[in-house]
Amino acid sequence: MAAQGKTQRPAKTYLKLILTTCFWGGTFVAAKLAVQEAPPFYSATSRFTVATLVLFAIVAWEAYRPGGEGRIPYPRGWRQILGLFSLGLTGIFFYNAFFFTGLKFTTAANGSLVIAINPLVTAIFSALLLRERFRPIQAVGFLISFIGVVTVVSRGSLEVLRGLFFNPGDVILLGAPISWALYSILGKKMLGRFSPLVATAYATLFGTLLLLPAAFIETALTDRTAGFSWIGWTAILQLALLGTVLGFVWWYEGVNTIGPGPSAIFVNLVPVFGCIFGVVFLHEGVAWPQLAGGALVITGVLTGTLGASGGPDLRRNSLL
Repeated sequence: MAAQGKTQRPAKTYLKLILTTCFWGGTFVAAKLAVQEAPPFYSATSRFTVATLVLFAIVAWEAYRPGGEGRIPYPRGWRQILGLFSLGLTGIFFYNAFFFTGLKFTTAANGSLVIAINPLVTAIFSALLLRERFRPIQAVGFLISFIGVVTVVSRGSLEVLRGLFFNPGDVILLGAPISWALYSILGKKMLGRFSPLVATAYATLFGTLLLLPAAFIETALTDRTAGFSWIGWTAILQLALLGTVLGFVWWYEGVNTIGPGPSAIFVNLVPVFGCIFGVVFLHEGVAWPQLAGGALVITGVLTGTLGASGGPDLRRNSLL
């Protein structure tokens, strides 16, 4: 019975990890639907307002349940406040500015493939800024993924490369992995003082506070009435509840159960689900250069992440 329980537990964990990457792949379609109805910053603000409320509700429940600390953790001193603020600035504000704005001009499939270089970009930044070891196999993986991204954004056209005429959305989206890499590095110290759940809750809070004025300015400049239909609100709820809250909780269950190394490979399912959902729900066409580029991106990420010692630390590299 004990052996059977041990077998069932990883199987359940694997299912949750697959569903989590499914949710994250779905965020590209949901974001695409959201920005069709409202400006990018308004869409991002709506997502993280909902996510912040739910995350702090979970934090409060964890704090006041039997056996909890009996109080909600809070930052002590300006150093911790600025640290958590930096997480909201990079991982929420800048990441989603690039994410939602880029998806306004490109497809969900392309977006999911470009964002797939997240783990490798973070590994490179960690090596440069934190002096973490960067293995040659990771460099090979990065090169393969970079070629894949170039193939995606150029759509396999040498003329596009010669004329540097890329889809603006694809180029804008390249800022998202850079923002996330900075978020991961800045979060290293914060995760030593706060649990991942608490750090993420405060990051979403500060990020939402930064997104709010940007949303007001954006609405004023575009002279566009912001609002969502039931389809738009369904997309926002998917982004907030599945893509941010539930995906986060299930991801850390997986990391705690099977470890960050074995969990790493599941990240590479995100672009696969993103492409599938883009075709099924948005009827996006996928040409052979995108398929070839996507295969290169996934191959490169697998090569780089599995070649790293013990895999990437997903406690600071989860997709938000």
